[in-house]
Amino acid sequence: MAVRSRAILRDATCNDIPALICLIRRSWLVAWAPELPFEAVQAFAAADPVTNHVQTIWRSFVVATIDTDLVGVLHVTGDCIETLHVDHKTWGAGIGSQLMTYAEHQIAKHHAIGRLEVRTFNERAISFYQSRGWSEFRRYPGFECNSPIENIEMQKSLRICSEEPSSSKI
Repeated sequence: MAVRSRAILRDATCNDIPALICLIRRSWLVAWAPELPFEAVQAFAAADPVTNHVQTIWRSFVVATIDTDLVGVLHVTGDCIETLHVDHKTWGAGIGSQLMTYAEHQIAKHHAIGRLEVRTFNERAISFYQSRGWSEFRRYPGFECNSPIENIEMQKSLRICSEEPSSSKI
């Protein structure tokens, strides 16, 4: 387990784009690729969906940095956590918790319930979300790089205090 670190959360900048692409690609390859058929991994490599995704919506990302290293990324839309990736080298350091606290606070400003989607094979993420009070709402089929998968929608009641969390953006 990594030593607990305090990351700085801030809005992404255009200078973060290369590091964001690397982080999300690496996250996908570490957490998802081992669970999918080889053909899906080939499709991911050939299509490179990460580059377009990052270049399209980087302005809505919040990033976590330690020193000058980008170690996490978050994207919240309305009541939904759309993206949460933490560099696997920093798992266990509290960065995911910082990002989730921030996300939950942002959602709670306008919504009573937060939502997120996780793949059923991503047991580490499911356990993390459950430890924070998120629970399974429904399961449904989907596709990842043309490979059938099962998704879980998780929800959490988020009526929390209106103070900024201590891990808010600086």
